[in-house]
Amino acid sequence: MDVHSRSPVFGAAVNWLSFVATLAVAFALTPYLVRTLGPARYDVWCVAEAVLAYFTLLDLGVAQCLVRLVARHHTKQDLGELNRTASTCLVVYLAAGCVAVLVGAPVLLSLAPRLGSKAGNPADVTAFLLVMLGNLAATLPLSVFSSLMDGMQRFAVKGTVKIVFLTLRTSGIVAVTGTGGKLLPVAVVSVAANLLEQAVLAGLCFRFLPGLRLALRFVGRGTFRSVIGSSVHAFLAMVAGRITVQTGAIVVGLFLPAGQVTVFATAARLVEYAKTLLRTITATLTPGVSALEARGDHAGIRQLFLVVTRWVLYLVLPVSLGLWFFGRPFLVRWVPEVGNAGFLPLAILAGTLTLGVAQSVASRVLYGLGQLKLFARLALADAAVNFGLTLLLVRPYGVAGVAVAVAVPNVLFCLAVIGFTVRSTDISWRSYAAAWSKPILAAVLPAVVWFCLGSTAATWISLAGGITAGLVPYAILVFGLEGRFPRTLRKLPSFWLFGQWSGDRRPV
Repeated sequence: MDVHSRSPVFGAAVNWLSFVATLAVAFALTPYLVRTLGPARYDVWCVAEAVLAYFTLLDLGVAQCLVRLVARHHTKQDLGELNRTASTCLVVYLAAGCVAVLVGAPVLLSLAPRLGSKAGNPADVTAFLLVMLGNLAATLPLSVFSSLMDGMQRFAVKGTVKIVFLTLRTSGIVAVTGTGGKLLPVAVVSVAANLLEQAVLAGLCFRFLPGLRLALRFVGRGTFRSVIGSSVHAFLAMVAGRITVQTGAIVVGLFLPAGQVTVFATAARLVEYAKTLLRTITATLTPGVSALEARGDHAGIRQLFLVVTRWVLYLVLPVSLGLWFFGRPFLVRWVPEVGNAGFLPLAILAGTLTLGVAQSVASRVLYGLGQLKLFARLALADAAVNFGLTLLLVRPYGVAGVAVAVAVPNVLFCLAVIGFTVRSTDISWRSYAAAWSKPILAAVLPAVVWFCLGSTAATWISLAGGITAGLVPYAILVFGLEGRFPRTLRKLPSFWLFGQWSGDRRPV
């Protein structure tokens, strides 16, 4: 594979395609699982996912640290330091996996009776929770290989592997849920597919890095201190992220009647799917920025930040508008059991989408530079306000109140992170505002078209027709505003990978 096929732009495209496949499967599976498992069991699934997500905090922020350090060592061809870093991270993850089992088993067993009573099958729920906990404990050390692939910028290969195992996992889930609607068989299929996927990624890492060695003799105090020191702020940001994303579903499950978790989780997932779909495009920024920093190309980092921000905004603005204009009929058609009840929380959460994705670009730059101290503190403040507001608003305002509790502090957090990144990279506010100006101008067109169309029937044909009516003229306008797009896209891979922008470098 040549250098351009491994460039972050190509990798971003494959990453995006693999997540599009994941998103498509999620869209198809969600209503299917609600019907086959039933709302009560699906409530349990949502709560269990939210609880188990907290145990992924045992990652300790090491994954982000490993990606950044591997990118630096790989760029400098320092295989010895790469082996020491990877071996140390593997030892940390093995210890974390043991902690997950020792702490997680009692916690989940204490929750199982209450969750099981809602689903009507306590034994099934208990087994489901324990199997998923075992999967998490095994995935922690195996995630070293996924991070190595990212650090080497082998995004295309990794994305292909994910698509293959996504197909296998989905086929297995459909097969087992059609035979009885229990949770345990779904967990077994998911775990088997995940472990096989991680094993394939491990084999690919040794193929791409013939000199890769993972052994205790490479683990030293100096490397351990370096890894933990570099990971602590990423870990704090992870803690904040889990509280922000997962707490809403847990609080709704504890304080509101059965079925309300599904309403809130469906709306929240739809917005998170959209965010993740666009954040996936920016995943290659972290190793790309680290490689540019290793070469001392700070001007390249600034230009990259502005270019990616502008193009991501072109993508996210119509999505955000589309959720407002088409969210109600989409929910009615997608998950009839949720229907109109999910639109208000969806509309509130969709208000965070544009800033959230723009913030994602900024945070990827900060991760690549290793400047996470203030970022972590801001994330913790966001989580604290989120949690307090959620408890305050859940009883009087229901799922809509929880959505407000999530959205308001998140908007403030995004603005603060963007401001910090702009200052840290020495970019003028005028230059950053210019990156927003054309996307906002272009987004007016689909907004006007969709407003004039009025209400849309809750059918796939009507939804597709309405959305297309706004997106086609929008795409034409974007290409008109960005006449340099083909030339810019051709130049971006070499700039991103090598810091050699050969086009017009405007002052930033």
